[in-house]
Amino acid sequence: MPGSKRSSTAIPAPKAKRPPKSHGIVDALGKRIVAGKLASGALLPTEAELASRLKISRPSLRQGLHALELKGLIERRTRRGTVVTARARWNVLDPDVLRWIALAPPDPTFFIELLDVRNIFEPAAARLAASRASASEILEIEAAFRGMADALPENVDACCRHDLAFHERIIGATGNPLLIRFAAAIRTALLAAFRLSSNARESYENSLAEHWAVAAAIRNRDPDAAEAAMQVLLAGTARDLAPAYEGAERRRPLRSISSNDARPRKAVPSHARGSTR
Repeated sequence: MPGSKRSSTAIPAPKAKRPPKSHGIVDALGKRIVAGKLASGALLPTEAELASRLKISRPSLRQGLHALELKGLIERRTRRGTVVTARARWNVLDPDVLRWIALAPPDPTFFIELLDVRNIFEPAAARLAASRASASEILEIEAAFRGMADALPENVDACCRHDLAFHERIIGATGNPLLIRFAAAIRTALLAAFRLSSNARESYENSLAEHWAVAAAIRNRDPDAAEAAMQVLLAGTARDLAPAYEGAERRRPLRSISSNDARPRKAVPSHARGSTR
């Protein structure tokens, strides 16, 4: 009615849900297992002892242990107790496991295996992107490259984030939902790998030239050149990672650089580097 005051009842904001106590157990034990502080075959304390140490109820503890078992990190055995499993049984595509790997001291075996996987799918992704990328997707790939160039040499961490975007945008340009989803699943591990290789890198200029060669081949709609350029880029990554793993035991050496990979590298064209000084 005219002149009447409308009552306004404020709607209370929903309270943020507190994560279950079992989440803390999952995170604490998961980090320790992945970092090697609880070795494969180690026997965890009894449920009663763990619950007492962690000041948590037995039901919450069981929920946490069940979550770790689903991730492949532990196994509960009748009459023996809860045992830490071998690394080969971990679900390494689980987001939590990948996050714990990224937080742990670098594991040469894991990053060599990740490079194996990248050597399988990234050259093929670059080939597909050269055939399928839209004009806007090409611009996004080049923008990520310019972000890398602009960040160096002062801000290596920002360069790594743009490096991740560069690779993700190439994979996105394939238009393949399975490949895109897989890349999203391992993005935490990829970012950790980029940071590790950047810390070991002697020449950022070589890295930029290798990235630009991939972007240029995609812009030129040249699948063969895009695939070959990505192979050279990944060989450079192997070269950069090698010093970080000196003295570390590993199953096999990083992929050696072939004679084709070792050809002289061209400087990055000035127009490609945007505002880089």
